[in-house]
Amino acid sequence: MPRTVFSLTVFPVIFGGAVAAALWMMDAGYSPTASFLTPTGVAYLLLLGLERVMPYHESWKKNVGDVKVDLGHMVVSGGITLELLRPLMLTLAVAAGGWLSAHVSPSLWPASLPWVVQLVLALVIGEFFMYWAHRLGHEWPILWRFHALHHSAPRLYFLNAVRFHPVDLAISNFAPFVPLVALGAGEEVLALFALVSAVHGLFQHANLPLRLGPLNWFFSMAELHRWHHSRLIEESNTNYGQNLIVWDVVFGTRFLPKDREPPEQIGIAGMPAFPMDYWGQLLSPLRWAKIEAENSILEASGVPPAPLS
Repeated sequence: MPRTVFSLTVFPVIFGGAVAAALWMMDAGYSPTASFLTPTGVAYLLLLGLERVMPYHESWKKNVGDVKVDLGHMVVSGGITLELLRPLMLTLAVAAGGWLSAHVSPSLWPASLPWVVQLVLALVIGEFFMYWAHRLGHEWPILWRFHALHHSAPRLYFLNAVRFHPVDLAISNFAPFVPLVALGAGEEVLALFALVSAVHGLFQHANLPLRLGPLNWFFSMAELHRWHHSRLIEESNTNYGQNLIVWDVVFGTRFLPKDREPPEQIGIAGMPAFPMDYWGQLLSPLRWAKIEAENSILEASGVPPAPLS
């Protein structure tokens, strides 16, 4: 019974609490940056502890050499890369906003609506662009070279939320940010959008027994996303939503079978030679032909993937 109650309540309580805390902080006069960073940091610490005491899979608790790799991706991709790209994203967004203002309407964003309504609107609009950026990352070979890194994870736990190549992460952040700023969304709305993306991403990859029930028709949460990390391509090429699943429903890519649980063994099928160290992953798009050649040799010889160091 405690596990059942936990699985049904942990996401709504922490996720809802993070959004409520951010809204309260902004109303109290705190900066959008502080209103984003504080609840996100608390969520990181909570999930770090909860995964140790209430795991979805015991095998996913074990550090198999991936923690230091994911920490590297968190610092470089999630921190440095985004900060370096922010001026360029803002420049493009302002230019697009100026064109829309001149040719469509000087005021497209409903800034007078309550923050919660603006947030929902931003999520629906931003998710459309994120959905297609993610889907094309699977369907276009040149983009898959960068996105494959995310699917190299040998297990799912909260730090997988930042296991991205800098180029892949740049694309997925440009996708919603530029349209939202171009439409006139303010800094507060963008901070709330970033908060939802960060905390939702932690839960989406968390090693926790999450059950959302009807909310699985709205959020692209762990029950759906675990299928996205399947080694079977017909299962992994589904559930592209980053925060919401609504566009998967619209375009027919939502996948949540009721007759079985998602696979415990995850990763990239047919790529035993994919590098599992940080620098190898960072350079993998440039070494793609060599990696594919090594995959063919290993598969032909029946050699399993090398263990993580």
